[in-house]
Amino acid sequence: MNAVKTDTTLKEFLDILSEFPEFDNMDELIHSRVYHPEGDGSLHAHMIAAFEKWKENPERTTVGFWALVFHDIGKQACAVEKPTWGCHSFIKHESVGADIFADKYSDLNPIVDSYSDMIEWVIRQHTNFWQIKKHGKAEAIAKHQAFPLLAEVCLADKMGFKDDEWAERMVFFASKRKAK
Repeated sequence: MNAVKTDTTLKEFLDILSEFPEFDNMDELIHSRVYHPEGDGSLHAHMIAAFEKWKENPERTTVGFWALVFHDIGKQACAVEKPTWGCHSFIKHESVGADIFADKYSDLNPIVDSYSDMIEWVIRQHTNFWQIKKHGKAEAIAKHQAFPLLAEVCLADKMGFKDDEWAERMVFFASKRKAK
């Protein structure tokens, strides 16, 4: 699998996902509509919507593409069906996903290999981007060298959040980046 350019098509993106067994049942894994209201609520619909949102970003990067590919790779391993909720729970999918990535895919191609530490960090932190309230943790995330990559992925992954929430979150992290 060669490095992908930022002009990748949706079909190419889905073809890449189909190469990973962790995405085999994307249609069967259903999100809470609170977090991912796109399409039918499936991981498949979410990944398509996230890719399409990523494509709209004029500052998208090839490394961001690969981080986006892997950001939810742990969901299959963590999925617990919640019949009363009508969806699955994916608790700890970010840490499990980062471990899967590190164990199996960190040397997938030259781009992923060169940025594997950053991609792994993004996978681990992509939900903290929205939830973190502790000053020290937020400042550490904001000042991490991979923060711009995290923001690129989270912008595409923000389906359940409105634009004003995105703006507030970016202001929050900007204040942490400036903190001494």
